Amino acid sequence: MLRRASWAWLLLLVPLALTIAWTGLNHDVRFVLGTLQTAGRAGLSPSEVFVHRPMAYRLVLAAGDAGSALPLPVREAVVRVLALGAVLLVSLLLRAGLRRYRPAQEATAVAAATGVALALAPNWDFLQPEWLAAVFAAGGVGAALRIPRLVPATVAGGVFLALAVLVKYTTAPTALVALGVVAVLDRRRALLTGVLGVPICLGLFGLTVLVEPREWRWLGELSSLNGGSPLSRGWALSDVQALAGTVLNEAVGVPAVALLPVSVAVLVRLAPGRRARLAWLLLPAAAVLVVLAAVVLQGQWFQYHLAALVPFAAALGALAVARWSAEHGGPSRALVLVAIVLGAGVPIVSAATTEWRLAHGTPVYAALTGLVVAGVLFAARDRGRTWPVVAVLAASAVFAVPVWPSAPYSFDGIHPDYTNSERVAAAELDERLIAPVRARIGADTPVVYLAFGDMAYFFGNPENCRYPAPVFVQRGTYIPAVRGLESYRENLACFEHPDARYLVVQPSWLALDRLPAEVAAGVRSRFDCDRPLPAGQLTVCPRR
Repeated sequence: MLRRASWAWLLLLVPLALTIAWTGLNHDVRFVLGTLQTAGRAGLSPSEVFVHRPMAYRLVLAAGDAGSALPLPVREAVVRVLALGAVLLVSLLLRAGLRRYRPAQEATAVAAATGVALALAPNWDFLQPEWLAAVFAAGGVGAALRIPRLVPATVAGGVFLALAVLVKYTTAPTALVALGVVAVLDRRRALLTGVLGVPICLGLFGLTVLVEPREWRWLGELSSLNGGSPLSRGWALSDVQALAGTVLNEAVGVPAVALLPVSVAVLVRLAPGRRARLAWLLLPAAAVLVVLAAVVLQGQWFQYHLAALVPFAAALGALAVARWSAEHGGPSRALVLVAIVLGAGVPIVSAATTEWRLAHGTPVYAALTGLVVAGVLFAARDRGRTWPVVAVLAASAVFAVPVWPSAPYSFDGIHPDYTNSERVAAAELDERLIAPVRARIGADTPVVYLAFGDMAYFFGNPENCRYPAPVFVQRGTYIPAVRGLESYRENLACFEHPDARYLVVQPSWLALDRLPAEVAAGVRSRFDCDRPLPAGQLTVCPRR
C-alpha cells in the first residue's frame, strides 16, 4: 500500500544530506575522538586510553575515525557516512531476519523505520554508546532470526548483543529488549541466543582485560565518577521528577517517541484476542521500563540515555501502519493525524528561544500529553484510513524533527541552549580561535590538557598520558571519594610529565584554583599561566 507513495520517502534524503554535510558530531563524540587522537599521536593505542567509555566503544570509534587527517568538516562527514553505512547494513539484516517470520510489508516497514530513526537520531544521540548499542541490538535481532541454522544464528545474535552490552555496560537493557523481540517471534532462538550471549559477553570482556588490565579497575571506578547516581546517594523524590522531565523532553524532541502510545493503541486494536491485546500492552511497557531503569541507574538525566527508545518507537509505529494498512487498506487516521500535528508543531516550539522554552515547559508538556491521550482514544474507536502519501509525508516530518537546524539538545532539560545550528557555529568558532595558537606552538609539540576532550579534539596536539581529558582530576574537585582512586593518582602524574611544553586549560571546565592547593602549586611552578596564550575558551600556558 505504501509503495504508491514511495516517491515521498525521497524527501528524507534532504535531512540526511544535511546531517552529513553540515551538522557535525556532538561534543561527547568529539571528546572520545579527541582524547584518542591526542594520546594516539603520543604513541598510545585506543585500548590504553581512558575516555570514560569501555574499550569496545573506544575501538569502534577509533575504527570509524578513518578521516582523522582531513579537514574537520570532511573528517566528521566521513565518520557519519561510515556510521550510516553500518546502519544500512544492519537494517537490511533486520529486514531479512523479520522476513522469515512476518509478511514482507511488515518486515520492510519495521526495518526501514528502525534504520531511518537511527540515521536521523538527535545529534546528541548519534554515535553515543546508547545509540551504538541500539545498532548492535538491531543487528542481533536480524542475525538471530535470519541465519537458517540454529546454532550459527544464535552465536551471531549473541555476539551482536554482547557488543550492545560492552559498549557501555548500562546498555544491557537494550540487549534485553532485542532478546525480547526475538522471543516474540521464536522463543527457542531467543533462549539459545541469551544462553550463548552471556558467556560470549564475559569472554569478550575478559579479552579486553587481558589486552589492558586497567580495564577491570576502570570498570570498578566508573560508578565513583558519577556522584549523582541513586546507587551512590540513595533514591529520592527528585529522581522521579528528573526522570519524568527527561521522558517529556524526549517526547517533545523526538516525536516518534511521543507517538509510541498511539502506535500501541493501534496494535492493540488489531490484536486477534484478549491475550494478544494484553501482550501488546505489557511487552512495550516492559521494554520502556528496562530502558528507563538504565537512565535512573546513571542518574545524569541526559537525553541520549534514552537513545534506544527512538528506533524502538519508530519500529512499533511502522508495524502499526503496516498492519492497519493490510487490514483496512490504508494507514490509521489516528496515528497519522497525531504525527502531522507533531511534525508541524514541534519544530515551531523548539525553535523558540531558550528563555521561552524554559518558561513554557509546563503548557507545552500539557498540550503534548493531551494530544497523545486524544490520539490513543481516537485509535481505540476509529476504523478509518487515510491516504498513504499523507502517512509518508507525516512520517518524513516526524523523522526530520530531531535534525532541524533549530532542534535543541533538550527542550528545557540539560543543555537546552545547545541547538544543532548553535553547535555548528560554536565548533567553527573554537576551531578558528585555536588554529593560530596551535600554528604558533607547533602541531607536534607535546602538551598536557586541563580541558574537556572536545577541546583536545580541536587543539590536536599530542599528550603522552592515558588520561588526555583529566576526568578523574576534574571529578575529584567535587567528589571526595574520587581522590582516593588509583586512576586519580595516575591522572595527576600526567601534569608532571617532562615532555609537555604547554598546559592547555579550559577554565570553565577545570580552573587551576579548583585543584588541590599542592597540585595547583606544582602546576604553576612548571607552567607560566601569568603570561598565557589566549585561544578562545582555552588558556595556553608555556613551560617555565
